[in-house]
Amino acid sequence: MAKTANKPQTKADFTLAHPDTPAKELVAKAKAAGFALTEKYIYTTRSLARARKERDERRARAGVSGPSGASSPVSGLLLAVAAEIGLQRAIELLEAERKRVVAMLQR
Repeated sequence: MAKTANKPQTKADFTLAHPDTPAKELVAKAKAAGFALTEKYIYTTRSLARARKERDERRARAGVSGPSGASSPVSGLLLAVAAEIGLQRAIELLEAERKRVVAMLQR
């Protein structure tokens, strides 16, 4: 289902549409536009948007595309190794390493 083009603007949309406007000025502009904002709301909204943007950039650099991607960079590396040497050989190596670790822990 397609989103409608006449979606009403939210307070967060209004706040993020004016990233360089000081909070005090933005409170006045919001009041004129029919929104009731506080400076704290503006700071919080901008901070959350910045954090979300930084998280998405980190994920993009790591090559992880959210929940459907590898759960960690190590998992991705393990999958790449398995693809390179073959799944059966990768399983053999992991089982040998597991046995080695178990033997060390039992000492």
